[in-house]
Amino acid sequence: MVVLVPPRQGHGAQLRSGAEAGEEHEATLTIHGVTCGYERWPVKTLTDPEARRIDFAVHPATVRYLGSLRASAGGQDSRGPLESRVFGVQARLVGVKREADSDYHLILSEGGATMIAEMPLTGCTSGAQHRYAMTAARAELERAVGGPVGESWIHPGLRVRIAGVLFFDLPHGQSGHARNYAELHPVTGFRVLTASP
Repeated sequence: MVVLVPPRQGHGAQLRSGAEAGEEHEATLTIHGVTCGYERWPVKTLTDPEARRIDFAVHPATVRYLGSLRASAGGQDSRGPLESRVFGVQARLVGVKREADSDYHLILSEGGATMIAEMPLTGCTSGAQHRYAMTAARAELERAVGGPVGESWIHPGLRVRIAGVLFFDLPHGQSGHARNYAELHPVTGFRVLTASP
């Protein structure tokens, strides 16, 4: 059985008060009891046809640099020119929660800039390129925070190194986004560098 739940507001719509505080509005798709995302989901989970051409060599970057790039998103199952590269950043993990699409939503902060990284649920990544790396990164985050992440924000404050495929999202009320809505989505590597102060 497949159930599609449309977003409460479409992209480009005005966000109502409180949306920037973390009320995301995104469509979900439920297949065999697993809730996953819908919009650009093949790209977000490396199941799109172009995923085989991704350069998985990690290019060092900063949160500020990725947030300064010109946004160039692809389509539902196609990638923009920069969405085929993997970047690695070191940052403070200031917030994490599980979203309606079962992703772990991470807020990274460094030098006054923030950006999002996302970790899909394994059940939503069947047939994905680098599925093991995505699953291992999510498990490493769970070890770092003491178990699975729930729907309420936690604030680990950990200094981390995160690698992931660059992805340009559209505004839908997400917390911690970069100015250009650049994300590391999906995360393919996660390591704790130092604990919170």
